[in-house]
Amino acid sequence: MPFSDLLQWVSQSRKTGTLSIEGQPHNKKIYFRDGLVAAASSENPKEFLGYYLVGWDYIGEDELEELLDMQEQYGTLLGELLVIIGRLNREDLQQVLQVKTEESIYELFLWEEGDFRFLENILPAKKFQPLNLPVEMIILEGVRRKDEWARCREMIPDESWIPSLVRAVDVEQLGEIELNILREINGKNSIERIALANHLAFFHVLMFVFQGMSHDLFEVRPPEDEITAIPGFSKGTWMTMIHQVEEMMGEGDLLAAYNRLAEIRVKYADQPEVGKQTDIVQDKISEAAATLHLTDTAVLELAIPPSELTSLSCSPQEGFLLSRINGSYSLGEILKMIPGSELENKLLVNALVQRGVVRHGDQ
Repeated sequence: MPFSDLLQWVSQSRKTGTLSIEGQPHNKKIYFRDGLVAAASSENPKEFLGYYLVGWDYIGEDELEELLDMQEQYGTLLGELLVIIGRLNREDLQQVLQVKTEESIYELFLWEEGDFRFLENILPAKKFQPLNLPVEMIILEGVRRKDEWARCREMIPDESWIPSLVRAVDVEQLGEIELNILREINGKNSIERIALANHLAFFHVLMFVFQGMSHDLFEVRPPEDEITAIPGFSKGTWMTMIHQVEEMMGEGDLLAAYNRLAEIRVKYADQPEVGKQTDIVQDKISEAAATLHLTDTAVLELAIPPSELTSLSCSPQEGFLLSRINGSYSLGEILKMIPGSELENKLLVNALVQRGVVRHGDQ
């Protein structure tokens, strides 16, 4: 199903819930209320709120770390904290949230493939201010960007490339935004850095440079080999990731939360403070799993014809589990057959039940 058709289906059906999209290298979620886009979340650190807050110079890296601590302590949204302490007014906050949400969605138009599912009437447990963005305008802009990107990607592979001026530009022909972009083109700043300096999405800078190249005004070169730190992600990184895990739990996606927590444990294995926090969150996942309507004595059955299993997108672990479901074994018996922790495997079964692949005997 083309992504634009998928958005149109949600919009025309006036659905409320979460559109979960899995792909490489990042998974994303789009939240809808009555067919309007309310918000979006992503595993891409360049689509975190902190990326824009730090990249647009509203706050520093150290301030972000402190604010994330306060968010955890008081249970207040990060954006609300910034308004309360006077670092942002509500109009600026609205702009940041809208750009963050729209850019995360526009990037999905470039995906060649991915798996999706719609979670009816399931939204994050944490309160958030819905944006209520109309889908039609997002589709029009997303399709336009896809076409434009296809035109320029051979000359400018991505936003990390660095433009420089090769001949004089007639500034009388430029508007204020274009002039501000031009001032940041110095042969050192990447397209991404220029966009951040101007509080713009990098696509706008990308197209400005591409159009200038067609008139022999600019040339671009690839970035240096060294890795550039991602704004809002160099400090407080693990805290941001743990907040993501808690958001996944609030959305009912316990398996994704468990898997992300495991990644954090491995990545920060040498930091005792991270270990303590992940232990606390795993206890919360265990408590949530205990409330699932899954009993060990209930028999598991396939909810789809066996012939459809070959075309089903699933992990090796899911495939192994599905191979043990024959309508005779109970959940408890199957959990003993498959490797891994009992908690992880129970969450795996629950995810398959939510996807409509497996039916629980008590249902």
